Amino acid sequence: MMDLGEIERRPAKYWNADGLPEVMMGLVWVLWGTAWLVGESLPHGTAWNIYWMFTPALLALSGVASVWATKKLKARITFPRGGYVEWKAPTRTQRVIGAMIAMVTAALLAALVVRARAQGTERVAPAVFGVLLSLGFVIASLTQRAPHMLALAGVALALGLAFGALDLGWQSMNWMMVVLGLATILSGSLRLGMFLKRNPLGNHA
Repeated sequence: MMDLGEIERRPAKYWNADGLPEVMMGLVWVLWGTAWLVGESLPHGTAWNIYWMFTPALLALSGVASVWATKKLKARITFPRGGYVEWKAPTRTQRVIGAMIAMVTAALLAALVVRARAQGTERVAPAVFGVLLSLGFVIASLTQRAPHMLALAGVALALGLAFGALDLGWQSMNWMMVVLGLATILSGSLRLGMFLKRNPLGNHA
């Protein structure tokens, strides 16, 4: 008997086989965390206003640019070695649901920040953030049949607990993004190296 669910999940599994999506995701997280650290270090004034006028838009564009860069890199590196696979574009309903989930998540995180600041519980926020990221990795691991993401889930949880213990306030959230981004880049790079070794150029010429 054919497992139709497994057949349907194969493109997603193959899309993540080379580690490139992790590398690009890690780069985006490092960029975001670094941008927030730099912005919070600036004294309030003209430079601070100009920085935060343009930075949010540039950070949003970085997410779009990472998707474009991933596709270009796959066309140049992955497809000549492993064969072409088309990533199924999300339907309109899926895009709407995704946008709603993103807005609800942003609202919940904003409420968490406001409440934590009001109650002076900034120390708890990194742990909560780490748990949320860890759950995201677990869900991705199960839906995409990508067990390596469980390791990143553990890293996210450990970082949340560690930065919570360091009591760095809201800076810890930004440092978490930088460190987790570096860990994700390392994981993706190792998997990319293994993919290139297993699939030398010319296999699918």
